[in-house]
Amino acid sequence: MSQFKKNHSILETKVADLINQGLEIILGNFNVKGSKERHLQEILLESFLLRSCAYWEYFLEKEIILLIKKKSESFKKYYDLPIRTSVNINLIRAILFGDKYKDFHDVQSMKSYFSKIIHSTINPFDDITLEQLEKINFTYNLRNYLSHYSAYSKRKLHLSYKKKYNYKIFIEPGSFLLKNKGKNYEAILHNFILISVVMRKKLGV
Repeated sequence: MSQFKKNHSILETKVADLINQGLEIILGNFNVKGSKERHLQEILLESFLLRSCAYWEYFLEKEIILLIKKKSESFKKYYDLPIRTSVNINLIRAILFGDKYKDFHDVQSMKSYFSKIIHSTINPFDDITLEQLEKINFTYNLRNYLSHYSAYSKRKLHLSYKKKYNYKIFIEPGSFLLKNKGKNYEAILHNFILISVVMRKKLGV
């Protein structure tokens, strides 16, 4: 199995497992009794959402490194490296992450940067649809609120609720994920898989 295929397979399998586990919880196949059941379901779904974002970030970091390693001309030019530089994983990682932390999860805002360091013939990010990118941004509004519980992250999530779902009242992420018998939860996580499939097609894996 190629490194690209393995990277995509890991993401898709892990996210699919989270979807299935979440739907089991939502549909009542989780052995919990009493008034605390719904609250526990919400907490579990929120934790699964956070885990799916972690999988996505790990996948992206590895994908970008593999893409640069496969065709390094654009990367060398952007970072002004000698043409004969032997580009390996350690060098790529050191340059990308050595000076400061870089967060690649927001593909929409990073596309310009990706186009400068990834060769155009193998750049899979250009094929991701605007709708898929917007879903990623919405997912991270949920994630950021769960991670920080700040007034800013709550305000930003509430604006996203209004724009995407016309919600006038703020609801907690867990309650949102439980809505529509888990369709909200499933759609959000499944978007990671759909994007992976789009990228795989571009790479032919």
